[in-house]
Amino acid sequence: MEDLLEKLYNSLCVAFQERLKTKEIYHFENEQGIDVFKTLMFLKKNNNDLNKLMLNGSVSIDELKYLFDKDVIDKCFKDNYIIRGNLINNDKVFIGANGMFKLYSIKNYNIQEVFKAFDSNNFKIEKKLSLKTQEKIWCIFLVLFGADNAENCFNTEGLSTNKLSDYHKFFISIEKEMEDNDLSLGKKVGWETGKDSVFRKFITNNVDLPKTSLYFKKGSYQYYLDLSKRKNAIYFLNLILDNYKEEQRLIANEIFYNVLKDLSFKISIDLGEMPGTINKYIIEELKS
Repeated sequence: MEDLLEKLYNSLCVAFQERLKTKEIYHFENEQGIDVFKTLMFLKKNNNDLNKLMLNGSVSIDELKYLFDKDVIDKCFKDNYIIRGNLINNDKVFIGANGMFKLYSIKNYNIQEVFKAFDSNNFKIEKKLSLKTQEKIWCIFLVLFGADNAENCFNTEGLSTNKLSDYHKFFISIEKEMEDNDLSLGKKVGWETGKDSVFRKFITNNVDLPKTSLYFKKGSYQYYLDLSKRKNAIYFLNLILDNYKEEQRLIANEIFYNVLKDLSFKISIDLGEMPGTINKYIIEELKS
């Protein structure tokens, strides 16, 4: 059995070398050979492309029958160590993930490292995110307009060019208010060029914000933050005030609370609109 699995494994190894990019291939830590199992676990392929790749590393059933006993082949099929191609490719056989697991077990390879690496690559639970200044300003804007849940989403559909321009100017005033109070959001925004120069492009100038699980787009033009839980509000504040730690953070919380109040008042003056209700958990965390 080991020889049969190893033949199919080596055939797949050749296919990986020929058809995958160098960055997609993983090697054994102390050997030159390709770690086919680990490479397979990390591949980002749709089902069709993956099936084609595996067939490229297949061996004909006739060749297997010539090289190995029928009982060995039947045993491998029965235990799902090897897989036959579909439809017109049913004369081809390749080793599956279960077969690789079996082969690694026989050879005493460190299988656990494969699964640990797979989990680490796909489920980075504690991955640290850092918002750009543009993202922070957009978030503060949504908080000021009370867009802290789906029902209170901020709706930009049908807004006039003048109104969008006014909102863009208010973005600028958010940054200025923070600067005037010595609160740093990060790198200063270049308001005159690129995506930062107009409202609709500005709000798409994000990288990590959609990954936070706090930010949502409802339909084509409606946006909101999910601040329905205290832990969400704490996470939000940690993202906005990430430049401050320990005692400095306590001071920053107090200043930021006052800035929000001032900006809320400016909505009435600058935009002629009623400000939204600032999320209660945000207020409680800033005042605690």
